[in-house]
Amino acid sequence: MTNTLTTPAAVPTAPAPAPAWTPLDEARLCLYYILSRVLSDPASRRQLRSCERGVLEQLGAAAAFIADEPAARPLALAPGELPPSVLAGLDLADWFDQPQTTIAAQYERVFGLVASKECSPYETDYCRQTFSVYRSHRLADVAGCYRAFGLQASRDRPERPDHLALELEFMAWLLVKQRHALRRGGAAAAAAAALEQAAVCRDAQRLFVQEHLAWWVPAFALALRRKADGLRDARDLHEPPRSALGAVGAALAAFMAAERAVLGVAPPTELVEPRPSDEPEGGCGGCGLDARPERG
Repeated sequence: MTNTLTTPAAVPTAPAPAPAWTPLDEARLCLYYILSRVLSDPASRRQLRSCERGVLEQLGAAAAFIADEPAARPLALAPGELPPSVLAGLDLADWFDQPQTTIAAQYERVFGLVASKECSPYETDYCRQTFSVYRSHRLADVAGCYRAFGLQASRDRPERPDHLALELEFMAWLLVKQRHALRRGGAAAAAAAALEQAAVCRDAQRLFVQEHLAWWVPAFALALRRKADGLRDARDLHEPPRSALGAVGAALAAFMAAERAVLGVAPPTELVEPRPSDEPEGGCGGCGLDARPERG
């Protein structure tokens, strides 16, 4: 994959793959998995399950762990990011412990019945290049990442592959595969192969964050907070959330900073603006990735 959107002056060397599954990895998996669901259509069963109190308490505990983890503290923040310490005080469980009708009404107000142009959850809507061919290549690149790790968008509720909920879920899948590989036992040869597979998953996480998340998620997070909380611009980012989706926006802005630190990804140099095309597109239909049987 080639990043043509930002060109950092220096890209730090990625940390070596962790020799074992760590509590930090577990916390990262929890955030990716649940955030992918709270950004899904609230009319879907998938989103409803994410809003169960016990699930959201896990999210709060994982966020607090990352906030206190030294390895998740970046040397510098990118435009639009928040320090990971913000994650500790967001109270996401409380924000989403509301009637489903309230959450659904807020989701519809922010995202609308079709794709929102003010707060688009699609990666390619933030590309500088608005040419359909360029954006099609970006979409194909994202879909290719999914296929390479045995995933494809759900056929029951189809969605563009660059929807943020799908991209976050893909990161969760990579972490699940890394955990599975590191917990695999057996003979020395099998153990070595498992470590190699874990390293591949870890490297894929770094590349996907660098190419498909870090450069645009802070811009989406700001757009989300503008729409949900009435923020004026990035200077208001440190204001406390005023809504459930505003809290999600703050969490994303802080979590991307933490992920860059964990994976060794350089900070983007600018805060991009959404540039959605005029072509008609469907809204989020529940979002979901289906695992395909892997061929050995």
